[in-house]
Amino acid sequence: MGVLLAEPVQALLAINALLTLSLLFPFLAGVWSLGLPGFMAVGAYSAAYLTLAMGVPMPVAIVAGTVLGSVVTLPFGLLALRIRGIYLAIATLAAAELITLFFSHFELTGGVMGYTGMPYLEARWLLLVALATLGISGWVYHSRLGKAMKAVGSDPIVAACNGINVAYIQLISLGIGGAFAGLAGACFAHFYSFIAPANFAFHRTVDILMFLVTGGLTPLGALVGSAVLTLVPQYVTALERWAPAFYGVIVIVMMAWMPAGLLPGNRLPRWHIRQRTQATARRNFARREVADATPPVPGDIGATRRVP
Repeated sequence: MGVLLAEPVQALLAINALLTLSLLFPFLAGVWSLGLPGFMAVGAYSAAYLTLAMGVPMPVAIVAGTVLGSVVTLPFGLLALRIRGIYLAIATLAAAELITLFFSHFELTGGVMGYTGMPYLEARWLLLVALATLGISGWVYHSRLGKAMKAVGSDPIVAACNGINVAYIQLISLGIGGAFAGLAGACFAHFYSFIAPANFAFHRTVDILMFLVTGGLTPLGALVGSAVLTLVPQYVTALERWAPAFYGVIVIVMMAWMPAGLLPGNRLPRWHIRQRTQATARRNFARREVADATPPVPGDIGATRRVP
């Protein structure tokens, strides 16, 4: 019935879209959190353990995995108040590796051999979950909270001077990202009915970054980026073995010609802002040069000449 209608492809698209949305809001708030695979692992293992070992209904277990994925982000939110930028990215990436290492040695969930036997979640329900999450993301993005996140991400000092609680906004953005990652992990565990620490390795962080870079920092951009880089290798059989190389070429092209992504939203890319700022500075400098070079008007000695 076609590649797009195959259940594995539908599930992969939905999970990738959820993971891309989980990275969107931290990045909007200027929080370079690369620990989302770790939060995904927390959601996956907690939901799987609840359904298998404790007999909790699958929907309740998925909700619990979502909540736990959000709760785990609290220490990282406190860490974000002390370090920023690339240092925070390295710290969260190391934390994700520690979480994966923990589950590799946690015997209750199978350790490195993996955990299996979870109830099956149909792909159509997974797609509905992804669409509902996309709707929630769109609502948050256009709300006052989303505007505050964009303000903090653009310039936290200016945002704080305008009365925005920067620490609170960054904690909220991390919590939303962790919840979406936990939801993706819980759905992943129940669709494939098998999880292992290798499913939450570093390569998943790279994939999520490429999806977001391709689509842009908007909910719809996150969906488009994940859809393009998920479906194209499935359609073009020749690219299936060369998917990582294809991803790399796409990212290089996007950085060169569309650095803000396919759907950047209403926020200008940084290179555009920088060029506009430099042009304004050059115009102001030229006006000052003209004012200094213009001789004073006779009879108006001492008066200040102003160039409009």
